[in-house]
Amino acid sequence: MIKDIVLAPGVTLRAMQTDKFKTSCFSVNFLRPHCRQTAAADALLPSVLLRATERYPDIRSISMHLDELYGTGFGTLVRRKGEVKLTGFYADFIDDAFLPEGEAIFPAVVDFLHEVLYHPLTKNGCFCAKNVEGEKQNLINAIESDLNDKRAYATARLLETMCAGEAYGTPRLGCAEDVRAVTPQSLWEHYQTVLRTSRIEIFYAGRCSPEEAAAQFGKVFSAERGTDFVPVKTEVRRAAGEIKEVAEAMDVTQGKLVIGLRTGVTVSDPDYPALLLLNAIYGWSVSSKLYRNVREKLSLCYYASTSMEKYKGLMLVSSGIAFENYETAKRAILRELDACKNGDFTEEELHQARSFLTSSLRATMDSPARLDEFYIGSAVERGDDIPELIEKLDALTAEDLRRAAQKLSVDTIYFLKGESA
Repeated sequence: MIKDIVLAPGVTLRAMQTDKFKTSCFSVNFLRPHCRQTAAADALLPSVLLRATERYPDIRSISMHLDELYGTGFGTLVRRKGEVKLTGFYADFIDDAFLPEGEAIFPAVVDFLHEVLYHPLTKNGCFCAKNVEGEKQNLINAIESDLNDKRAYATARLLETMCAGEAYGTPRLGCAEDVRAVTPQSLWEHYQTVLRTSRIEIFYAGRCSPEEAAAQFGKVFSAERGTDFVPVKTEVRRAAGEIKEVAEAMDVTQGKLVIGLRTGVTVSDPDYPALLLLNAIYGWSVSSKLYRNVREKLSLCYYASTSMEKYKGLMLVSSGIAFENYETAKRAILRELDACKNGDFTEEELHQARSFLTSSLRATMDSPARLDEFYIGSAVERGDDIPELIEKLDALTAEDLRRAAQKLSVDTIYFLKGESA
């Protein structure tokens, strides 16, 4: 059971009291519009803040302090849900119930959060240049590493083409050239804007009551915040236009075929549970049509799977193929999509997909990090709670899935091929 508590203007705590785990966790998220102009600074900011503070002026002293807190984990977050960027921090730590009597870690971890947020190490009135440059290089390395992961690269290029002119077309971490342009002063000024104008969402899971957790976090966030917060929203296109087909040549040994579909369905839509189950039947499980028919039976793909972006209304099909199989594999993948639209799936397929999804959702309830990922999304767009979603999945019929499948429309087809193909 999640309880929402408003701590200050624009600051909401979503707390789950549970005795399931021996550790507690929390995340603090600043909600910003995801856009090209600020994507690089948003992605860079948490790492610079966690690099050094007034009390802990280097990585070594921060690490030693966290070790003293019984090995508390404290890391950065850069998430994108639809066209909303969530940046901040995630902490996990031993629950106070398992400490020697009289000891408490939770207040100390919250105190460290306060130190990171409000007392970063500065020089000449802004972030230290050495720390900013170091984290800039780390971020550039992360961005450019996609060139070495051709599956991730193909997906990024597909989205760049499919969502051209939309904020979602900008990569989650921004672009390397924008990172290079960031200065200690510009990042400091951006941080002041983030603190002043961002909605803040906190998720907590642990043995403390929501009220006890609120008392701790209430020490961090001032009740005197303003009320002029930057709006965050996502543009959802309900259907694709004319299909775009793009091919790119690179020195690769395996082709990457990615197909982007518009669903027009987001997590709060009544058809979302049906589309989620349909996604499992189509490609998001080892019993799916793409795995059984296109990969195993026809041997056209080294891998083939689907994924959904439930806040943007997208579905992606990702596959690895031999260069010469492009047309054949594309037709086979789209043929299975047509089968879904026609309701051509068996009760066994429906049962296996439902079991797969239900197991995955129950596993989420057994992982603090996955609970955080699931429930912080409610800050962007509220959908069903996990038990409610499982109940709806159990009640779905084949006709429900066939109806939801009619909303799928192919938008963009991207193929990464070899230079001689």
